[in-house]
Amino acid sequence: MVNNKVSLIAKVSIVVVALLLLPAFVFAQQPSYGFHKGDYEFTLSGSGTSDNNLDDTVFATSFSLGYFFTDNFEAALRQSIVFNDLPGDNGWGGSTNLAVDYHFDLARFQPLIGASVGYIYGNDESGIRDTWAGGPEAGVKYFINDTTFVSLLVQYQFSFRDAFDEGLFIYGLGLGVRF
Repeated sequence: MVNNKVSLIAKVSIVVVALLLLPAFVFAQQPSYGFHKGDYEFTLSGSGTSDNNLDDTVFATSFSLGYFFTDNFEAALRQSIVFNDLPGDNGWGGSTNLAVDYHFDLARFQPLIGASVGYIYGNDESGIRDTWAGGPEAGVKYFINDTTFVSLLVQYQFSFRDAFDEGLFIYGLGLGVRF
């Protein structure tokens, strides 16, 4: 009889403990995709550029360091280094840009729109004229897990010396982390 009471008390205790722990499992925090105020992000990309006729394509590598000053607005510093090896046009160039982007928080899927402004430069052989440039941009970041994402960004940049329709497209595919 004593063993039956102990056994019953043990079973009831296990059930009570399980019921008390149930809310912890039900309300366990789900992965937090997307960005939050105060987050930083670092993205490393490969990219290419084409003139407005989609000719003279070259390749580049870029990195971006961004800070979210709200859950949706990001300010970013971007650095690109471009190398070309075209007939009669070998050289290097680069650009340093500041960008502001608005992210639409759709959990893993983060479309964005924004604008950037910066300075473009290169060596004499590259054919790149040192100039200030800027323009609109759009893209998407897709979270693989709660801190790592794939980034696709398309920019249209034009020199402040030239007309808007003489700009070029810059596109990049990269991998980024949120921290």
